[in-house]
Amino acid sequence: MGKTNKYTYITNYSGITMKIAIEPKPYSDETLSSWIVRTAFANGTDPKSFALSIFRQNSVWYRDLDRYIPEDLKDRLCKLASLSKEKVVSLTLEPLIDNLALYPKNNPHKKWYFVLPIGLKGFVKTGGAYFCPYCLQDDKTAYLRREWKLAWNVACPLHKKLLILRCQKCDTIFSPHKLSYLEPYIYLCSSCGADLRDSPTKDTNDEVLLFQKALNHMAFHNIDSPFQLTTQNRQDFFATLHIFLAFFAKANKYNYHPSLLRFLALPSYAIMTKNNATFNRMTVRDREYLLFACSKIFQYSLHEIIQLFKEFNISKHRFLFTYRNLSPTIESLVQHLHDSPMLGKKKKNPNLSTTSRAISPKAPSQVDKLFKEIEQFL
Repeated sequence: MGKTNKYTYITNYSGITMKIAIEPKPYSDETLSSWIVRTAFANGTDPKSFALSIFRQNSVWYRDLDRYIPEDLKDRLCKLASLSKEKVVSLTLEPLIDNLALYPKNNPHKKWYFVLPIGLKGFVKTGGAYFCPYCLQDDKTAYLRREWKLAWNVACPLHKKLLILRCQKCDTIFSPHKLSYLEPYIYLCSSCGADLRDSPTKDTNDEVLLFQKALNHMAFHNIDSPFQLTTQNRQDFFATLHIFLAFFAKANKYNYHPSLLRFLALPSYAIMTKNNATFNRMTVRDREYLLFACSKIFQYSLHEIIQLFKEFNISKHRFLFTYRNLSPTIESLVQHLHDSPMLGKKKKNPNLSTTSRAISPKAPSQVDKLFKEIEQFL
């Protein structure tokens, strides 16, 4: 069909290969999805249609492209854009996960417990993107940061405000990929059109901000741990942090070891997220509390933590719960803890009914209501 030049826009996804007409330069800390949304708007189309023309998949936005982009999708994007494969990967969290996950070779899909997930797990709804309204306001061209995809980043280090997930007017989660070409601004609510740069948010804890900053330096800049709790390497450190976060979440929820929590001077706080959600599926306030707890305990050396746990009678079972994959530091710690005397068969509660209850289908009105709740996450 003659020569195609790099300024021709993609008009047919089913067979014609044409270069993207207008291609914004990615920011150094931008996410891949943010760049795709900005590129779609620059070319006068909406992100869903634009992604379909490139990847030839209607379901591409159900993937977490900011975590990991499969090789076939990467190939299609690089054929139509001037970005190299290395540059595309650098817009994702894949390099970071490979460097920080405890068992990277057994993780082909780059799953990691510190990446904020999208979708629905059990009854815990997640999705959308966290953002700082002040950053979107200050940007010459608004874009989303990779740091905002990691669960330990609960606040903006520049503006010292908690990140937010939802439109403050209609409570819809922030989903720029759902915007139309008539609303070509990444900072608008996809439901009511509100300018999210005007969203109110709250101050964060200074100690949490310092802790978060140290974690980002370790993750993104290969800086060694500055904490008293020393670990073998960064993989060991983040795996250890993950287990401590889970320990403090259980201690808070079930009121375990209140003496330890008082010793660490933790504020009175009740975790709001239900259904035993993991750290990366919790609200920003819940995560802020747990990071504050870890910022306190990480001020102690491993030897001092062992002594503290012995003093407050924390057993191996209470500390680990159901964890099987332990970091080297945690393995060293639990060797000094006693086994729980509560291990063994649980006694049956005579007050609990043993009869099964028949499950009946929901009414159509209930199904419609549930679908509307789930729809905003799709």
